[in-house]
Amino acid sequence: MPKTCYHCGSPSQTWVKHDDKDFCCEGCVMVYDILKSNDMGTYYDINNAPGIRKKSTTSEYYDYLDQDEIKASVLDFHDGDTCRIKLYIPSIHCSSCIWLIENLQHLHKGVITSTVNFNKREASITYNEAQIKLSELMNLLSSINYKPHIKTEEQKKSSKKSRQLLVKLGIAGFVFGNVMLLSFPEYLSDDVALNPELIEAFKWISWLLALPVMLYSGNDYFITAWKNLKRKIISIDLPIVLGIIAIFLRSTYEIATSSGPGYLDSLTGLIFFLLIGKWYQAKTYEALSFDNDYSSYFPLGITRIKNNEEEIIPINQLESGDLISVRNGEIIPADASLESIGASIDYSFITGESVPVRKQKGDTIYAGGRVIGSALLLKVEKKVETGYLAELWKERTDKKSSESMLSLTLNMVSKYFTIAILIISSLTALYWLWFDSSKALLAFTSVLIIACPCALALSVPFAFGHASRILGKNHFYLKLSSIIEGLTKTDQVVFDKTGTLTDPDTFKVSYEGEELDHFNRSIIKSLAHQSRHPLSRALYQHLSDADEFEVLDFKELEGAGVEAMIMNHNIKIGSASYIGIESKIKQESARVYVSIDDKAIGHFVITNYYRPEWKEMLRVVQKKAVVHLLSGDNDAEREILEREIANADNLHFYQSPKDKQAYVQKLKDNNKFVTMVGDGMNDVGALKEAHVGIAVADDVYQFSPSSDAIISAKELIKLPVFINFAKSALRIVYLAIGISFLYNVVGLYFAVTGQLNPLFAAILMPLSSASVVVFTSLSVMWSAKKRRLL
Repeated sequence: MPKTCYHCGSPSQTWVKHDDKDFCCEGCVMVYDILKSNDMGTYYDINNAPGIRKKSTTSEYYDYLDQDEIKASVLDFHDGDTCRIKLYIPSIHCSSCIWLIENLQHLHKGVITSTVNFNKREASITYNEAQIKLSELMNLLSSINYKPHIKTEEQKKSSKKSRQLLVKLGIAGFVFGNVMLLSFPEYLSDDVALNPELIEAFKWISWLLALPVMLYSGNDYFITAWKNLKRKIISIDLPIVLGIIAIFLRSTYEIATSSGPGYLDSLTGLIFFLLIGKWYQAKTYEALSFDNDYSSYFPLGITRIKNNEEEIIPINQLESGDLISVRNGEIIPADASLESIGASIDYSFITGESVPVRKQKGDTIYAGGRVIGSALLLKVEKKVETGYLAELWKERTDKKSSESMLSLTLNMVSKYFTIAILIISSLTALYWLWFDSSKALLAFTSVLIIACPCALALSVPFAFGHASRILGKNHFYLKLSSIIEGLTKTDQVVFDKTGTLTDPDTFKVSYEGEELDHFNRSIIKSLAHQSRHPLSRALYQHLSDADEFEVLDFKELEGAGVEAMIMNHNIKIGSASYIGIESKIKQESARVYVSIDDKAIGHFVITNYYRPEWKEMLRVVQKKAVVHLLSGDNDAEREILEREIANADNLHFYQSPKDKQAYVQKLKDNNKFVTMVGDGMNDVGALKEAHVGIAVADDVYQFSPSSDAIISAKELIKLPVFINFAKSALRIVYLAIGISFLYNVVGLYFAVTGQLNPLFAAILMPLSSASVVVFTSLSVMWSAKKRRLL
């Protein structure tokens, strides 16, 4: 039986023995020691192996959070030394996590209280600033493998908007229920003797309760209809608003003249069901950010050097000519010239190229590059908002509409629907004025009330909203539910390679050259461990079964290689030129050459690791659509990919961000419907240009380039299933629309002929809405279960 880590429960090929317990890595040992030294071993008693495996040992820098301006922007409360902050912590996953975070005061006396909202993965922490700084609190959480995510102002605004929707929904639901209760005496008055004055009082109470529902809960429909009218557009919101107004005016007339009970239960019920549809759409992605600004990937603050002194300032205060210090692992926020002797820059965030680029003093380094190795001194050339990364982000077209074709169709239908209803109601009024004037007002308002397209309006948000929620449960999050329709029309799927089909944190390593014994493997591993270069880290992981020796006289030439004295041997690993040989192989694939005592003995070939079942996923997608593959990397893996892509002409390497965007545009110019699947900043232009842009993320809550949808990397294999489910949801929408039209035809017949009595209207209105809700919800759930999504 394989061993598992005592802390995180992960199986592993390498083990660290500590306290007679097995650990998979030094990170887990560190967390175990922290908990043990603070008498918090109970953490391991709540669940078996409850910890989260630490994927990276990169140090986090949070000292910029101690700058007053930045601190004020992220704190929820600050009075004297008492501060409160709300953090999103995605690694919270079990009762042990909750227990540990809610007992932070045992790890540091500066923490006053800490509470966890498990459903939202949020922790609200109150602390004493005199005893623990905000940066120290962040480092404390990171040290125990609960890396915090600090909410930006935009995310806070989004959260407030979501809460406002819930308040509107709550008010509408509360009033709807109470108005229904207050309406029962009127419905039962023919069979039960009730005090007429009491019934009259109930009517006016219902009228007063309905006012906040119409004026507050339903105000978005009035605002949208008015804005569209000013633009000379008749959207589906207009007939809804006309129906709401007609119901309210008719109800007010009947209550004031004591001629009937009104339709206030139908009015409040209609708005309640419409808001539930909105809530469905908002629920699945309320914690996600689909439109992150480019600066959201930078630290909130940066170290500026002025008069030979360091100061931390917000990045938006950077000016051309400023000297800044950027440390290992941090992203460069502005275009700058290199003042240090040399540097190694990882541009994968922008270009997708996984191999770092070597830069010399005086070279221009573009914003978005990540520092590899020691801290760099840079001179800012352009302000953050005018640099290369900002321009790349802003490169978008205005062609994208937030509305789907179905929504546009419904709006077009509603335009003629509204005109038709106004004509029908007017003709009905004229007819009854001629034959029986006592029925004219009744028939006129009855047509407006019963023809309100509430069931039509509910069919799309409920079917698509429910489908979006199910997709969200499967870690496929849609920015707008209308994206579902876009998925059904896709005939071209464009995949990025690096980070999308491949795992950016995992590599395949093979060796070519003289045979390596255990000793040689150990000294190579020892040297690789000293470097933070991605290829060195890949090599270190590959040699996990080897030992480690003491390293002396370590030297590193950024982007070229490293060397040191280990066990009286001079070891070098790096590029061919660095170890002093000429490689006849084009340096396109990642190769790490090795020399021992100035003798070249071979090289390691490091290739990308493709995600599990990626071939099967591509095979299924290609049954329904044409697949294209674009990569910023070199073509070293062309042969592998040509075996999986049906048309080799659709395989392209050395693609810049602009190249990818232009490629998608070319497909669209040929009347193709394009879905783009990518993972990073290098794909942002193509994601925006495509009809549907899907961002692939290993952590959906902490990284997402501007996109229409976000899919968890581990669920990418299900993309064909998600597309089929979307097609099923669209068919359900069409059926629901058919049902809503049937209700309107039946209702209009009774309204036009003057046979629509108040009781019948009061029942038919909510019944049509409720039946559409029930039909779409049950149908979508059945379709999801059929595809094992529930």
